[in-house]
Amino acid sequence: MTARLEAASGYARQAQELILSRISGPDPSLSVTTKTSVTDMVTDVDRAVEKLLVAGIREDFGQDRIVGEEFGDAGGDGPYAWVVDPIDGTTNFIYGFPAFAISIAVRDLSQDTTVCGVVLDVPRDRLYEAARGKGAFVDGKRIQVTTRSRLSESLIATGFGYASEVRKVQGAIFSEIIPLVRDIRRAGAASLDLCMVACGELDGYYESGLWPWDFMAGALIVEEAGGKVTGGLEPSPGSAMTVATNGAVHDELRTLVVSLATGHGARS
Repeated sequence: MTARLEAASGYARQAQELILSRISGPDPSLSVTTKTSVTDMVTDVDRAVEKLLVAGIREDFGQDRIVGEEFGDAGGDGPYAWVVDPIDGTTNFIYGFPAFAISIAVRDLSQDTTVCGVVLDVPRDRLYEAARGKGAFVDGKRIQVTTRSRLSESLIATGFGYASEVRKVQGAIFSEIIPLVRDIRRAGAASLDLCMVACGELDGYYESGLWPWDFMAGALIVEEAGGKVTGGLEPSPGSAMTVATNGAVHDELRTLVVSLATGHGARS
């Protein structure tokens, strides 16, 4: 676990260098295409970063499986799986909005659990790391969640999907939650939302439609910082719903999100 955590941090730093080399100035050569919708974009940099990460993992841990957002499963048959998001927050990256990250999680397949995770906030140059049972850190300093216990006094984050019909429902849920909390933020990168819960910059976060590479590293970081991460109706986070909090407001936020999602006919 220690070797893989150290390696993941090293791979993330290499990937950061690649990304920064492309955003040091105007880059008219940036290639942007779409995937599931006009709002679901990918760039040549996303693909280049994932190739770099995969190459490093294959060289150092050749038997491990690799699951990446852009190229899918590059399977080995070993007991560990790397779950990689080369750029979480691609839209932000394209526009130069300073909220995008590299996310790397390592799963123990025999235990079906995440054993370590790294999220590198590229614009802020902040490296979040966690190993199960060892705590969570940013740039080597231990972090912990807030102790705020009232949802009405909590700063919450969320995100929105790519499909217009899904966004319509998420917007309706948003409009009912915002009068009940201190305020809501929408940064556009799930891994960073989770890390901001972990380090106390947010009290909670919820979002539907996430993929494993969006939340696995960040979820472990939240848990190791003393927080709680679940699904909506499910015990574990997933595509239907992910809820992450400081723990103290978890039940209240989770119940509210599930109730509103059910009322609007959405999965939770």
